[in-house]
Amino acid sequence: MESERNEALRTRMKPNVSELLESRETMFKELSNEFEQWLILIHREQMKKWQEEIKELRLVDASNEEASALLNNVRFLLQNPIFDS
Repeated sequence: MESERNEALRTRMKPNVSELLESRETMFKELSNEFEQWLILIHREQMKKWQEEIKELRLVDASNEEASALLNNVRFLLQNPIFDS
């Protein structure tokens, strides 16, 4: 009698457990997809930020190169004065 009750309980619970497992699997897949999309979005935003920073650094570098060339010209002129007679 006890074993019949246990068997009946197992028979009733088996579909519920299967549904819970399937539900958990579906939910896990959805969360995994959402997390993956979130990571991709963060990566894209970071790449855009780095690209903008690289552009700014290139502009600063070009400006520094210009200033360095001007200073070298001034240094040369100061070290080698030209005298008009």
